[in-house]
Amino acid sequence: MSHAPMCETAEIKKLIEKAIEGELEGTWFFQWYSPEELSVIYNGIGPDRFPEWLRALLTSCAKLFEPAALIHDLEYFLGGTQADFTAANTRFHDNCKRLILREYPWWSPMRYILLSKARRWAGYCQQFGDKNYNFKTGMGNGSCESSKGK
Repeated sequence: MSHAPMCETAEIKKLIEKAIEGELEGTWFFQWYSPEELSVIYNGIGPDRFPEWLRALLTSCAKLFEPAALIHDLEYFLGGTQADFTAANTRFHDNCKRLILREYPWWSPMRYILLSKARRWAGYCQQFGDKNYNFKTGMGNGSCESSKGK
């Protein structure tokens, strides 16, 4: 990765804890990397092609989504097939939704505002994220996900 770490190792450890406490999908990926390695892989919210200041701003405006974004960045780093790409974006949406539903009660307007934002952002990832995804060649029609014991 060419960017400076978005988070210190201690912050990555907190994001991992939040992801596990929040019962997010994809936490099994954490076993393959140290927090130090994850701090280099994680770029905050937004693609690498955004300037660091913009990713920092987006990340600060969407702190709740950070544990989901850590998993998402790791999946983009690991890469895979087109099916894996779609699964990573779906998982990002599902994880953001899970975080929102845990944080905000049904009567809170923020719940619905953030659910809409999560849906939009996952859609942006699906539509434009292929430029940042590490597509693997020669993998056939199989999915990385199926080979990782999900």
